Amino acid sequence: MVSALVSLFCGARLGWPDDRPAAPLFELQQLLRGSRQQNEAQIRALCHTVPLSEQTVLCRVLGRYKMFVDAADHGLSPHLMLDGYWEMWLTEALVRAVRPGMTVIDIGANLGYFTLLIADLVGPGGRVHAFEPNPPIAARLKQSLSLNGFVDRSVVHECALGDAVGREMMLVYPKGEPKNAHLVAAQRPSEDGPGPAPEEHLLKTRRLDSFTEIVHADVVKIDADTAEEAIWHGMTRLLASNRPMTVFLEFACARYAAPDDFLAEIQRSGFTLGRLELDHGIRMVSPSDVLAAPTTVDQMLVLRR
Repeated sequence: MVSALVSLFCGARLGWPDDRPAAPLFELQQLLRGSRQQNEAQIRALCHTVPLSEQTVLCRVLGRYKMFVDAADHGLSPHLMLDGYWEMWLTEALVRAVRPGMTVIDIGANLGYFTLLIADLVGPGGRVHAFEPNPPIAARLKQSLSLNGFVDRSVVHECALGDAVGREMMLVYPKGEPKNAHLVAAQRPSEDGPGPAPEEHLLKTRRLDSFTEIVHADVVKIDADTAEEAIWHGMTRLLASNRPMTVFLEFACARYAAPDDFLAEIQRSGFTLGRLELDHGIRMVSPSDVLAAPTTVDQMLVLRR
């Protein structure tokens, strides 16, 4: 049943004429040439979905990739099924930043929308390390990478990163919102609130530096809902190399005890501060600009050296 549906999704011969033309895939470089409105419309027109089970749907994203998404996810998967893209401003920025042959680390990979894009951009000579601690989400990510032929250049690490090796933490993910999963202390009970109780998964953290196979990184994306500072402290070996590096770091002042100190630490590691804005691309900012934003607002900082 599943294989038949995938064949239908891919446009296999199921009673169609032999000369039926295949729909062209969306060209990634078009993201840097055409208008965003035109690109989004073209990607949306190429978007298709095939339900495979009560839990899993196969959809086409970015007009190129076949991706397994979560039917119970209300926060990300419906947008991918409806539009075929997510956070176009970040999608465009990654197309500009990632080059063939690079080593890229995707921390908080979720279902793998950005991981698939990055794996395509680095090419056969590049390498992608995706970190996703949520077991069922990581399983779909692995399936998507395999289906698109990217297994040779990518690896999925099913673990949570932090500033220590072996620290017990609880991964909490709200019902229907796995993209909002976050770590809390293992002994701390989940907070009760409106809506269904969140699911929990006990795990142990690792430092990024503990992965000896990762000797350097050209681009790092960190989107880990509250764990960004701990992850930064766990990658000191990579930071100490002083190699050129671009880091996309989701930053919200309310997540850190001393956000000004965190920004100062980033600058001491040799990085300039930029902020990715929805309609204006990357703009250089000062620490005071970052700290002036509402404390709970997520800012995508672009750190370069």
